[in-house]
Formats: sequence, C-alpha cells, structure tokens
Amino acid sequence: MPGFVIGMADTSGSYAAWIAQPLGDRGSGKSPFFMVTPDTRFPQGGTRAAQQADFAISSCAAASQTCKRYFVNRATGSDNFDGLGWGWSNYDFVRFHSWNTKGDGSARNGNTPFMVKPEIDMLQAEGLYRQGKFAEAAALVNITRLKNNLPAITAFDATSPVPGGARACVPKIPVAPYNVVACGNLWEALKYEKRIETAYTHYAPWYLDGRGWGDLPADTPLFWAVPFQELQARGRPNSALYGAGIGTGNAPGSVAAKGTYGW
Repeated sequence: MPGFVIGMADTSGSYAAWIAQPLGDRGSGKSPFFMVTPDTRFPQGGTRAAQQADFAISSCAAASQTCKRYFVNRATGSDNFDGLGWGWSNYDFVRFHSWNTKGDGSARNGNTPFMVKPEIDMLQAEGLYRQGKFAEAAALVNITRLKNNLPAITAFDATSPVPGGARACVPKIPVAPYNVVACGNLWEALKYEKRIETAYTHYAPWYLDGRGWGDLPADTPLFWAVPFQELQARGRPNSALYGAGIGTGNAPGSVAAKGTYGW
C-alpha cells in the first residue's frame, strides 16, 4: 500500500517527512514507508517488530476467519522487490486474506463482502454534509472512528480540525504548498473513513470516489476507453483509443486536474 492515503493515519511524523519530499522522490531508493497510528485497522506498535508481533497474517489464514487488522506490516526480508517508489511501504492490505487463501473451504469461494455498511453510512453522511447537517453527518462518521480507537468528532462544522492536535490527529492531509501536512476536518474524516472501509470491497472505489471529490492525481483518465471498433467506424486515429489523456484526438477535459492533495 503506498503511503499517500494510508499515511493520513500516521501520528509519528513519518507521513509529514514523506510528504516533505518532492513528489517524485517519495519512497525512492527502496526506502519503505513506516507509520504509527492509533487506528486499530492498522497494526499497533511503535516499531516495525512490534507491529509484526501485534498482527501476522498467519493468524487469519484458516477458512472463514476474520483478520484482526485490515493492514499488516510485512515480514522483514520480504521487501526486496522492484517497483515504483510510491509503492514502497511496509504495509499490505489483508482484510480479506482468509477468503483469498481458504474461502469458506476453498480459496476465493464463499461469502465475501460486496457492499459494506460503512459505505452506506458514508454515502448518507456525504449527503447530510452537503446539506450543511454537520452534526448528523458526524454521527455517522463517528461510528467507525470510535470502533477503531479514533476520538469522536465533536465540532460540527466545515472547518474545525479533527481532535488530537497537530501531532495526534487522524486524518492528516497534505496542504498548500503540499509539502506539509495539517489535521483534516469533518469532510476529510468522512473521506478517510470511506476509503479505509471500502478498500477492495468492490471495483475501483477509491478511483470513483476520488473522481467525484476532485482527489485524483493529475492526468488520471476520467472516462472509459473508447472501443477500437467505434474509432475505426468513425475514422478516428488510434491515438484516441482511451478517449482520455493528453494527446491528439482526445477529448478536452478528459483527464483530472491536480487534485486536492497536490499530486
């Protein structure tokens, strides 16, 4: 898991230091991202060894087992693989590990979530927030915050930072000039809860929400690829295949502008 989103839970200063780097240098040199957080969806502890001891995926490898955490701090020695620097972190998503390996008796067979209750709660919370019903929205956001050891939001407005102070608040977000972080507000807490609770529960939840919220990285395509048969039938160039992106034949405004967090 890259540090961009999961790092918003950090209270150690690691995320702030990571964001302070130029965008292209974050995670460079095979330097894994490490964080500490009170959010119990993540492994607990102040060191990598402590987090590994807190939760190992072997503890939820049997059929129909529920994993203690949504994320795991990968075993030491298993980080030696190549990839983009942004993907370098100590963390893997393992919430549905037992289903992936054993299912209800065989791998990837049996019950698995498709639409989780927090998704419904956060959809309702977003509607309430957009109507200015901040207290009602916060009540829904607080359901999963409290369940996962984060303090309740008690300031019912669009500007107050979430509780915890500059060091201990969750979530933290990059703010202008986007090499520093600050505590998020109710809106950012809502988005954080939805991202963490819906990760990998269905197709592209982070992308679809990010498109609606204006949070996508710059130049991310906003539309589906155009079927090549459609292009050929209309005499359009192959360069327009994706119907998005920068280049001849692509629709203006078909890619995301730089998003909320400066990337």
